[in-house]
Amino acid sequence: MSITILLVEDDASVRELLKVLLEVEGYDIVEASDGQDGLEKAGELRPDLMIVDLMMPQVDGERVISRLRANPGTRLMPVIVVSGRYEALDRCRDMIGPDNVFAKPFEPVKLLKRVGTLVGQAMDG
Repeated sequence: MSITILLVEDDASVRELLKVLLEVEGYDIVEASDGQDGLEKAGELRPDLMIVDLMMPQVDGERVISRLRANPGTRLMPVIVVSGRYEALDRCRDMIGPDNVFAKPFEPVKLLKRVGTLVGQAMDG
């Protein structure tokens, strides 16, 4: 069974870095370049996990998370935040849990370990 991760990141270089990092681990990656596109793809594809940036045009990462949580179909979807917007990280910790928030620059090994934990839970559930 393949595991699909949706990357929602407006910075193409960061998105590419995350994509390569995760594809090497065997995950299927779907990309979205802004929050609105991310929400649409999350609803259509129901990925096993989303990795979301906070600072994005149109719909920012915090609104993406709150809309996911408000929708019964995506309410339980695991979300990891990777962001350089430090003042918003604490609010995200309250929404998705402290272990799911990574400040840029992040440590790839720690991020991959958390991804593995979350998708492992998704497969068990």
